[in-house]
Amino acid sequence: MKSQQPLVYPDPDARATVMGSHVYCIHYKEGCKWTDELRKLQGHLNTCKYDAVPCTNQCAAMIPRVLMKDHLFYTCPKRRTMCKFCNKEFTGEMLEGHMGSCQYEPIFCENKCGLKIHRRFVANHRMNECAKRLVACRYCQKEFVYDTLQGLRSALEQHMEESTNPHLVLMIDLVLRQQHQISTLQNALQNLTLNTSGVLIWKIADYAHKMAEAKSKEGYELCSAPFYTSQYGYKLMATLFLNGNGAGEGSHASVYIKILPGEYDSLLTWPFSHTVSFTLYDQVVSQEKPCHVVESFDPDPSWKNFQRPSKEPNSLGFGFSRFVSHENLTKQSYVRDNTIFIKVQVHSSKIITV
Repeated sequence: MKSQQPLVYPDPDARATVMGSHVYCIHYKEGCKWTDELRKLQGHLNTCKYDAVPCTNQCAAMIPRVLMKDHLFYTCPKRRTMCKFCNKEFTGEMLEGHMGSCQYEPIFCENKCGLKIHRRFVANHRMNECAKRLVACRYCQKEFVYDTLQGLRSALEQHMEESTNPHLVLMIDLVLRQQHQISTLQNALQNLTLNTSGVLIWKIADYAHKMAEAKSKEGYELCSAPFYTSQYGYKLMATLFLNGNGAGEGSHASVYIKILPGEYDSLLTWPFSHTVSFTLYDQVVSQEKPCHVVESFDPDPSWKNFQRPSKEPNSLGFGFSRFVSHENLTKQSYVRDNTIFIKVQVHSSKIITV
């Protein structure tokens, strides 16, 4: 393409003739009626309301002067304006993102109930207030439109009558599922708090009251929380007769160990053969040496008490009917703050530690 050559006038009179010729404004198609000599065109364009100039808000747009006011008020992204619903101020470009999400804007309910609600109340309206909301049968969850329930009351009653048996089946199934969930949660909770150390420190509080009950009630027995000899070991429980049992009745406290049905019994060796010791703690607080009461036994493999237990454990277990006399219980510091402590320990070896 050839470069455009400057217009060369053969003489000054020719230039004067051209510059003096009458022309229309370059924006005459947009509506400008100006016409005059060519030499005056540039001066006119400096003020022509149809000529485009940079936005005075510096949004980078070129806007005809005649449209500048509308641009600054309605379309300029840099303009400052307010949301007509919440009265918060935004720039034009931020307002575009805000519109359609303003929580104060009234919108029609999606259920087509005919009401307009602030966007922030729509969820509650649809769930709790809308006349067109769906209401479910509390048994089978079949849904009915709320504002038709009165007109369809007979249909709902018919549904309830005809669906009695299916509803009953659903409720029984729900109860069974809930019972299973409760049982699962109980087992999980028990496993979290289960003692698997093979050592039980048994705190018997309110000793005086319990001793009085033991003397007034025949066969009054206290039972400890179950514990395991190890994580996957034997499940045991200690029992205590404060007023004695058997040969110790009325004169001694009797203590026993019971083997309970455990989760891992099929993996364990039977009969139970670990040494078991019982220790009544002397709760002395002075510097003198405490005088604990300690008794232990080695299981006799021929005794049925140490065979694998059935669903119900032996009624008595094995231990010492004359563990400690009532007379000795009042000596030393075995009872302190109306509480006694008994340690039950299962030993893997014959060495017994207190």
